[in-house]
Amino acid sequence: MEVIIRNERTEDFRKVEELVRESFWNVYRPGCSEHFLIHVLRNDAAFVKELDFVMEKDGRIIGQNCFVKTCIDGDDGRKIDVLTMGPICIANDLKRMGYGKQLLDYSVKKAEEMGFGAVLFEGNIDFYKHGGFDFARKFGIRYHDLPQGADDSFFLCRELKAGYLSEVRGIYQTPAAYYVSDADVEEFDKGFPPKEKLKLPGQIF
Repeated sequence: MEVIIRNERTEDFRKVEELVRESFWNVYRPGCSEHFLIHVLRNDAAFVKELDFVMEKDGRIIGQNCFVKTCIDGDDGRKIDVLTMGPICIANDLKRMGYGKQLLDYSVKKAEEMGFGAVLFEGNIDFYKHGGFDFARKFGIRYHDLPQGADDSFFLCRELKAGYLSEVRGIYQTPAAYYVSDADVEEFDKGFPPKEKLKLPGQIF
């Protein structure tokens, strides 16, 4: 697969937002918010610009991934620095062809090289297990605001440093920038071509 993975540049912003919008449209909710989310994240202090990647094929941006700093509130009072990831996506016409795994492996490796200890995020274990991720509960990490006994199979983790979480028990905190309002999403989306919002089986919002 002849591709280039590089850091996102300012001139890529609109193309990346269009890619993200197409990839997530009607997947988790009618319409989507992820294109606005990446727009907001770029200006957040916790956003790791060195880990903001695009994937190019034949001069076309076909994928993107990014990382944001956050923490685990340890049961012992400590705050343990970790990363969260995403949105991450591949163009719809190129999904299930190995590009997503290639982008994931590359970007996680770069996070490891920068010295980060672990990545925690929300995703599908059936895909991300191939990238070394496992259920966060196995590391003793709980998802914030999730009632005891509730399904936490969406909450995944990968250590980047062996044993980084071995003495940690606590609650993961989603970065504040991920909480965007529906009104702000709607206003931002007006700058893109109209698309039909559909309520589909499997959506979670």
